[in-house]
Amino acid sequence: MSFDIGEILEKLKAIESFANKVAETKKLADQLAENFAKIKLEINEILNARFTDIANQIDTLRKNMEQMESVQPSGSSAASSTPEPAAQPAPAPQPAPQPAHEPAPAPQPAPEPAATPEPIPEPAATPPAAPAVETSVATEAAPSAESDQLDFLIQQKDRLKAQLTDLRFDYMRGYIPEEEYKAKEAELDAQLEELDKQIAALK
Repeated sequence: MSFDIGEILEKLKAIESFANKVAETKKLADQLAENFAKIKLEINEILNARFTDIANQIDTLRKNMEQMESVQPSGSSAASSTPEPAAQPAPAPQPAPQPAHEPAPAPQPAPEPAATPEPIPEPAATPPAAPAVETSVATEAAPSAESDQLDFLIQQKDRLKAQLTDLRFDYMRGYIPEEEYKAKEAELDAQLEELDKQIAALK
């Protein structure tokens, strides 16, 4: 029976490497367990310290409440022991002043009737003005009417311009379709052109 020494050596090397890996794994596992133990110990210490602080605060709060309760009755007793000031006597009512008796007014003599004035003659009515004044008033009224009409036309023109501006803003914002915008714009332009003709004729 023959043995292959090379093959046996290779198997031994494989077994040795496996044993090394097992030992390394065990070492890592021990380190991990040790770290967990340290973490657990630190957590317990932190929790114990926090619980101790909370217990101390509760104890301090209880003592303060007991001191406050002991101070309140003594304060109330001291307040009750202080004598109240004696009530001041009410002032005696003073007699109401009697109204002074005024002497009765002496009777006055009745006034004499005033003399009625004589009627003053009214001035004679002035004759109406000459017809020339009426013609001058009529000639003055005509320019004023024209100026009023011109002002009215200018106001209408400004109003149409404002409407045209609003229409363009509405179209830019997409509030009205393009066909409706073009129709209204043409209508307003025609009205503005007609107003310009009337204003030019009055000027």
